[in-house]
Amino acid sequence: MNLKDQIQSDLTAAMKAKEDLKLQTLRMLSAALHNEEIAKGDELDESTIHAVIRREVKKRKEAAESFRLGGRTEQSDKEEAEGKILEVYLPQMMDEAAVAKIVEEEVAANPDAQMGQIIGAVIKRTAGNADGAVVSKLVNQKFKG
Repeated sequence: MNLKDQIQSDLTAAMKAKEDLKLQTLRMLSAALHNEEIAKGDELDESTIHAVIRREVKKRKEAAESFRLGGRTEQSDKEEAEGKILEVYLPQMMDEAAVAKIVEEEVAANPDAQMGQIIGAVIKRTAGNADGAVVSKLVNQKFKG
């Protein structure tokens, strides 16, 4: 079963189990995937589906932080819960040590490259399975150290 079918299956299960938050979250994700398909004009592959899910998780984290800063903890908690529901569909992120090794290799292979070029190369090599903030931090440390 591909990822899109799994999401649809989980949406149906959430509907039957009357899990409101999960149902709303998966409906939103399904709509985002549908909109992406329309924009591309073609079926989505796994990497594009993961990119859409990452984008939605990022939105939830940013919204949760904004609500927390505004003193709306209940809404913040809801956004965080939605993010956790979505993260289930993402592949396991690389740990910092594995990313650091790739950063080392890229810096050694491209000694004249600038920081942004190294970050781009590392993100490309990790195929989106590394947190951009971690990549940026490690490259920053490498250039300053």
